[in-house]
Amino acid sequence: MDKVLIKQLLFHGSWLVFPAIAWLSWRWRGGRHRWLLALLLLGCGVFTWARFIEPQIIQVEQTTLPGTGVTARVALISDIHLGVYKNRAFLERVVDRINALPVDAVVIAGDLTYEPKASELQDLFAPLARLKPPVYAVLGNHDQQAPGPDIDLPLRTALRHHGVQVIEGQIITDSQGRQWAGLGDRWAGKDDPAFLRVADAITRPAIVIAHNPDSAMGLRPADAAVVLAGHTHGGQIRIPWLYRRVIPTQYDFDRGEQIARAPAGPVRVFTTRGLGEIGLPLRLFNPPTIDVLQLQP
Repeated sequence: MDKVLIKQLLFHGSWLVFPAIAWLSWRWRGGRHRWLLALLLLGCGVFTWARFIEPQIIQVEQTTLPGTGVTARVALISDIHLGVYKNRAFLERVVDRINALPVDAVVIAGDLTYEPKASELQDLFAPLARLKPPVYAVLGNHDQQAPGPDIDLPLRTALRHHGVQVIEGQIITDSQGRQWAGLGDRWAGKDDPAFLRVADAITRPAIVIAHNPDSAMGLRPADAAVVLAGHTHGGQIRIPWLYRRVIPTQYDFDRGEQIARAPAGPVRVFTTRGLGEIGLPLRLFNPPTIDVLQLQP
């Protein structure tokens, strides 16, 4: 069976939990089944929260990062994963929340998709055209055939059409003199930072955007004021201890601010928990988040 169809059946079939609860509540009412029924209802309650409620919450989390050498207020999002589980209506809500925030720029740290059809991309990402601040982005592994279909080129076309600057392998200087640099996806072998080291490429450490926080391990302290990343989902289903076993990182990244102990020296990294879901359409103790970062000198 097609893997996308399986995910769609899982996503839509999960609504059957409600008639199942009603039937079991009637079938096992009273008597010797009451404790079993109580445990079952508790489990169903947790599942209902993780499947239908928490993934639709959009949380805004404020963090101050002093000592970066840069002054900027950035809205960081990642792992939107539009396609099988998340749709354009969800992105509309994200854009509305960001437009209500006083930020200088929006950063999208990759994995914008989760197996959509290439023909849908223009419409799916149309809400991004309404973002008021400049938008800088890189792509992620799900956008470049690891493991999803390779929609790299049509996705770049759609993003460009909606005013998003994909800056992989580039350094952009904004109107305030801040420099932004983008690393391509690590799993696709596109995160070589050599372009940062061309003579006079950067006049000061740049704000570096990467999908995978592991990419920070190839940087030098002089390359990056801070690396803004995604990819980990913060574990997505954040059950203590267990969630760390599924985070797809080689260097023990999680979420929030961490220091990459890179061979060339420490590099500051901030990893957002992201907005979407892959695998199971669930989030637990880990709601979709827009991180607002106040970078300070």
